[in-house]
Amino acid sequence: MSSSTLVLAADRNFSQYPGFAEYFAANPPAEAAGPADRALARRHAPRFHLPAGHEGPIDFYRDYIAHGYLVTGDGVRIDGPTPADLNRYRDDVRAEFTHVPGAAEPRPVVYGTVERTGLWAPQESDRTAEEFTVVTYHLVFRVSGLPAATPLAVALPLRLVADLDDWHQLDHYTAAFVVLAADGRPVALTLQQHNYLRTDLVGESVELGPDGRFDIDVAIRSNELYPHVPGRTARRAVRFLDHDARAFMMGFGKRPMMSADDITDPDRTVEYELAFLPGSDAFYAFHGFLGERRRLPGRDGPPGARYNTRPELKPLPAQILDGYWREGNEGDWARYQSSRENGSGRAGFARAQAAVFHRNLDCLRRERRGCVLE
Repeated sequence: MSSSTLVLAADRNFSQYPGFAEYFAANPPAEAAGPADRALARRHAPRFHLPAGHEGPIDFYRDYIAHGYLVTGDGVRIDGPTPADLNRYRDDVRAEFTHVPGAAEPRPVVYGTVERTGLWAPQESDRTAEEFTVVTYHLVFRVSGLPAATPLAVALPLRLVADLDDWHQLDHYTAAFVVLAADGRPVALTLQQHNYLRTDLVGESVELGPDGRFDIDVAIRSNELYPHVPGRTARRAVRFLDHDARAFMMGFGKRPMMSADDITDPDRTVEYELAFLPGSDAFYAFHGFLGERRRLPGRDGPPGARYNTRPELKPLPAQILDGYWREGNEGDWARYQSSRENGSGRAGFARAQAAVFHRNLDCLRRERRGCVLE
């Protein structure tokens, strides 16, 4: 995700976008997962497939923060900051961390959280709203590059002024949300892709592996996550879901000029350790820049991982349901257009998708007996 495209001022980034402060004041961060939830997260941990030559996920504090320096808003420089140092300046919006890669072999770590939600079950339902468990897995990559299918006409001039493999330091919005039903079965998978999320229902557009775990591909250079497909595969992608980009992604418009497909080409899976941090930790809540400040737009390091989307989509149901749309589905497109016309926006579209999400989920649970997917 290119965080600085949404920079508000020279010394402030996306963490200061209007609405975040109010949302997090009303929704305090959760503590780190307890023993039972940690066991649950380990049981459903996805398999991540890396392309050839990819370094893979790293330990945020050991492999990234420990190698570099933090400059606070007051100009104090701290070399090789510790977790305590980073958390001490967590709320300093002008704090800037610059990573200086070390030579040590990285330790693959994925950061897990566990939350519970009703996923906005339709109000007209006469059954008790089901509680879903959402286990989120954040991967951390040292750098993020531009999509591998960036056209040469764009890539060649950019190469003169920037490293396309290291477009910005730190990629930690890269997340997989595994949605578990009340009976503990995985029923949906939501993946963060660039500055938006995509949701697939099990049995409709994504399948579980034989052991009940999801297989997920990491894209070449950009690190974005996609449901696993063997072999080299182009994945439709855009930077942000404005109207033209949404129309293209949903199959009802032309490709925007400034867009490029991701490419996945899985070569190997990665063995990783699951780690659990409280929601108040700087990994999630840092207000400043967790990567080097760079001149070109989109190249500054991001703030904490909780700033992965706009404030109106921060409620977990909104993130999952806003991402539930199918390419070429006329019903999804009509609901999107209606939400845009009536001014309800992205959150309104998410609420409009809730009913079809739950109806399709119920149909899949019945193995499509006596029903069809909408």
